[in-house]
Amino acid sequence: MELLIIFVVFVLLCASFYLLFHKPNKIKKQQKSGLAFIILLKKLIGAAQQHRGYTAAWLNGDKQVTSQLNQCKQQIAAVTAQLSQSDIKKGDRWIGFCDHWQRLLKFNENTSPENSFEQHNMMIRNLAYFLEDTAEQYYLTADYIEGFEHIGYVWNELLLATESIGQSRALGAGVAVKKHCSSVEKIRLNFLSQNIEQVTNNILQQLSYKEESKVAHQQLVTNASTQMNTLVSTIVTQLVSAPDITIEQQSYFNLATDTLQQLNLIFEHQIEQIDSML
Repeated sequence: MELLIIFVVFVLLCASFYLLFHKPNKIKKQQKSGLAFIILLKKLIGAAQQHRGYTAAWLNGDKQVTSQLNQCKQQIAAVTAQLSQSDIKKGDRWIGFCDHWQRLLKFNENTSPENSFEQHNMMIRNLAYFLEDTAEQYYLTADYIEGFEHIGYVWNELLLATESIGQSRALGAGVAVKKHCSSVEKIRLNFLSQNIEQVTNNILQQLSYKEESKVAHQQLVTNASTQMNTLVSTIVTQLVSAPDITIEQQSYFNLATDTLQQLNLIFEHQIEQIDSML
């Protein structure tokens, strides 16, 4: 009887040690896989956002962006191939993206800029939700990442902020090409400007960081805030309220792209910090 009790205690101790050391390692492995997938998804979202912007310019009459459009298509095809070959859980959102992208590739000169804009928006929104779902499925949440209590802002609010800038880039590029801002476009651009301002004043200040990365983090936030304020000012003064629109499409597109890049740098810095903790 005593031997049986000793054996049972021994088995329980072995099981406890196994769970103590094996389970955290298993979670970390999944976190690493999820993080790698998120990096590719973010790259895909960025390329899709660029494709939307160049398509808007092209459909509004600027055929000089044709080469940039083709480059975007090639980039999306390359990242899509990488993601398709990965063993990360994909499901309905991935199938939805692939279907949507194939339909967008069939757009031509007869497609309305408004339809293109909305279709791109739906596709990118689906990818953003997919990224957030991936973070939850692969334990990349505040419950599992110590010291990053606001990590949810990275997968949601920060991503949505880049989308507000991306949408304003596409809308503004079209306005800059045709030199006219309709009442609907004014309403949309004003709404997007307000979203960008809210992120500048609130969300960026909420992001977590490792203490040794504080200086770098704060510099990135300052740079992004300055660039976002410049973009908002340009949208209001040179597109929405301007009696005559004189800003060139490429100049505006570059400004919005530079602003997006500043937010992308923050996203990448957050990823680097999280990765170093796994």
